[in-house]
Amino acid sequence: MSVDTPRGTPAGIRPGEVTYDHLIIPSHWRRSNESTPGAPNALFPPDGGAPAQSSLPPINPTTGAMTGPLLVGTTARAFAKLDDLIRLSAEDKAVIAARRDEAERALRAIFPPRCALPLVGVATIGSAGRDTMIRPLDEVDIFAVFSAANSAWKRFRWDSRDLVLCVRNAIGGERIQTIGSRGQALRIVYDSPPDVHLVPAFDHPRAGYVMPDRVGGWLPTRPERHTSWTADLGPRVISAVRLLKAWNRVCGSHLRSFHIEALAGQVLAGRGLNTRQGLAEVFRHMDEVGLVAADPADVGGDLSAYLRPEDVDALAETIRAARIYSAKAVEAEQAGDHEEAVALWGSVFGPEFPTFG
Repeated sequence: MSVDTPRGTPAGIRPGEVTYDHLIIPSHWRRSNESTPGAPNALFPPDGGAPAQSSLPPINPTTGAMTGPLLVGTTARAFAKLDDLIRLSAEDKAVIAARRDEAERALRAIFPPRCALPLVGVATIGSAGRDTMIRPLDEVDIFAVFSAANSAWKRFRWDSRDLVLCVRNAIGGERIQTIGSRGQALRIVYDSPPDVHLVPAFDHPRAGYVMPDRVGGWLPTRPERHTSWTADLGPRVISAVRLLKAWNRVCGSHLRSFHIEALAGQVLAGRGLNTRQGLAEVFRHMDEVGLVAADPADVGGDLSAYLRPEDVDALAETIRAARIYSAKAVEAEQAGDHEEAVALWGSVFGPEFPTFG
């Protein structure tokens, strides 16, 4: 059957989720009128350079390699040590850049400008692209955007899964898997970590980008908005996000990575709290208000929708304990009792947390 032939709309899926021409694009996140073909694109810097990095200094000082007992004399120093332990190193970031460069070289060779499916650009997205990923580095999300010109959209519009299969067959990729809650990506396995999630997408003239979902439809996505939103939060909040991800891992990894980012940003944006105060405030919010968090790009709706009631129940006691211990730790630090504060934070973060001494 030709890929140009409609395959029908799966039950429960609105036509707007299946065909590009009828995507429902909310007015508050459409591209501006100035955004035209050839205009600067925040996702793909000019001259192939890397995306601009924030000029703000890191909130915690660099403390070097982790050697010997993690003994610290102040609460702030304990958090600086933990942040050093979990954040990606320069070597990790070099590996991420190499994965992106390898993907771009391969895709540009296979999908040149004059082919039936021309490549627009390749970018690192996800937590690796926003500097909120924590160790170990095990996977990287790479966004591959194709142009709808040369009848490319006509070829793939009826079933987005054909785009995934086309890219997989062209590059000899590995298995297809779900990314996020509804999208599809190619998992490319390397001999050593990190593996790559290659996310194919079309450049949409109004929505930004559309990527394949699991049922043949198209999902609007705005990764460049996520990146700029995270950068605007500032280094204190970004540090708190990484620490919350470390806490989540200790507690069983019930929460998804981007959900944590959005929740922390929702609670802490513009508050001016230090990292410890910010963490305590996020734990208080989760305990009192809940885990609902809106997509900061106004695309994905409630990012907590994946949680099952049993997941929320499993987290409730852990969140309550984290709220109690973190509030007491902040009080102890403010009173000058750093030994007590460090011990209390150790109850939140587990054995990775540095020891007072």
